[in-house]
Amino acid sequence: MLKIRIIYGALALIVATGGLGGAGISRVQAQQAQGQTVAILDLGYVLGKSLAMQDADRQLRAIDSKIKEEIKAKEASFRQEQQDLAQQKVILSPEQFAAKSKALGKKGQKYRADFQKKLKQLSSGRAAAIRKIETTMNPIVSKIADQVGATMILEKSRILFGEKRLDISKKVLVKLNAKLKKIPVVLAPLKS
Repeated sequence: MLKIRIIYGALALIVATGGLGGAGISRVQAQQAQGQTVAILDLGYVLGKSLAMQDADRQLRAIDSKIKEEIKAKEASFRQEQQDLAQQKVILSPEQFAAKSKALGKKGQKYRADFQKKLKQLSSGRAAAIRKIETTMNPIVSKIADQVGATMILEKSRILFGEKRLDISKKVLVKLNAKLKKIPVVLAPLKS
């Protein structure tokens, strides 16, 4: 199977523009680039337009909305507890008030920590979905690269100029959407 190399930085610019003009790469790198057939892949476009990523984003927005509702309810409850404690200040001894205030402060810290943990879970769930899509996409990219005779795939965001005929992004998107339409988003428990 054709080994696909994704090249970033100066070599990508040189190959895509066809010139060496002072780019600062070594002669060996330039010689290795000669004879390579290049294809361009816009990974952001493919991920953003893929049905699986759109499905994952839809699930993540629903989870995020639910988390925000929970947090809003906890905040309201916490504010009420703060107000209740403030009203009890005149009837509690200073030691009792300090103890209750400290306990309430710890409760608030726990709420914030839980919220941060859930945000991390959302982020890791999205990253896992992207990894799954990319894993599914890799053989598709390889097959299309074989079909167009490409020996090198360049990420579109890393090049300044390239002919549109070299862009395989739409072909990859069509095949990816045919193969993977939905992806389950799982929020794995995080280590404390």
